Amino acid sequence: MTHAKASESLPVEKFEIYSSLEVSIYYILVILTITNVLFVKIRKFEPFRQYIFSLTPLIGVVSIILLIFSPHSMILNPSGWPPTRLESIELVGIIAIILFSLFIINSIFQIYLEGFMKKYLITSGIIIGALILSDFIHESGHAITALLAGGEITEFYPFPVLLGGEFAAGYVTFSNVPSSLIPLILLGGEIFQWITICVLLIFFYINPKYRRNMFLIALLIIAFLDFPLYVINNSMGLPHWFLIGSTRGDIIIFSDLTNFPLWALILIGCVQLVIMILIFYILLFRNREKNTKEASKLI
Repeated sequence: MTHAKASESLPVEKFEIYSSLEVSIYYILVILTITNVLFVKIRKFEPFRQYIFSLTPLIGVVSIILLIFSPHSMILNPSGWPPTRLESIELVGIIAIILFSLFIINSIFQIYLEGFMKKYLITSGIIIGALILSDFIHESGHAITALLAGGEITEFYPFPVLLGGEFAAGYVTFSNVPSSLIPLILLGGEIFQWITICVLLIFFYINPKYRRNMFLIALLIIAFLDFPLYVINNSMGLPHWFLIGSTRGDIIIFSDLTNFPLWALILIGCVQLVIMILIFYILLFRNREKNTKEASKLI
C-alpha cells in the first residue's frame, strides 16, 4: 500500500482496507499507556490498580504475538490520516512490541514488589485454563450440532489457531449439512455455552462451597460473556474477544441467514450481561455479606 503525497500520483502496489475499529491493538496500546503511567504515580483505587497491573502482562503478550504474525493490525494513526506504507506499518509494529514489553516488565516488577507474584501466576494459569476449556466447549458445540444434523466434520480446531496470518479463537468446518440446519449449527457454540452456564449454576446451588472456586467462576464468566461480546463487538466491526476472534462471526452470519434482527440479538446480549451481574452479586457479594453478618453475631 502506497499513499501519494499532494499533487503526486503513484501506482498502488498493494491495496488494503482498514477500519478504525479493526485495528483495536492501537487503542489497547493507548489505554495501556495511560493507565500504566497513571497507576505508577497514583496509589489510590488499589483494587483497580492491581487489576490493571495483573491484566497488562496477559494483554501485552497476546498483543505481541498478534503483532509478530500480523503487523498490519497495528498502524500509527488509524483515524484516516496516513501517509502509511507497509514498511512503516512493520516499523510501528516493532515500536509497539517494545512498548508492550516495557509495560509487561513494569507490571511484573510492580507485582513482585507488592508481594503477590505466586498468587498472580496461579490466577493467570487458572484464567488461561478456563479460556482454553471454554474455547473447546464452544467449538465442540458447532461440531456436535453439525454431526447431529447429519453432516461431517472436515476441520476441527477447538483452540486458538493461526489461519491465513490471522489468529482465530477456534475453527470448525463441516460438509453435507442441509442448508436449513446451518443456522442451528452457527448457534451450536452458544447453545453449549448456555448449557455450561446452567450446569455450573445448578452445581453451585447444590454445592455452595464451590461458589468461590476460581476456575469454575472464571469458566462461568467466560460462558456468560461469549454471546454478548460476539454480537456487540461484531456489530461494531471488532473481533469477538477484542484482540482475537472473527469480526464477522457466527451470530452475525446467523442474523444474515435467518433475517433475525441484529438489534434483537444485541438486546439479548445486553440482557445476558445484566443477568450475569445479578447472578454474580448473589453468588459472591451477597453471600459474603451474609457470612460477615453471621461472623459478627458470633463475636
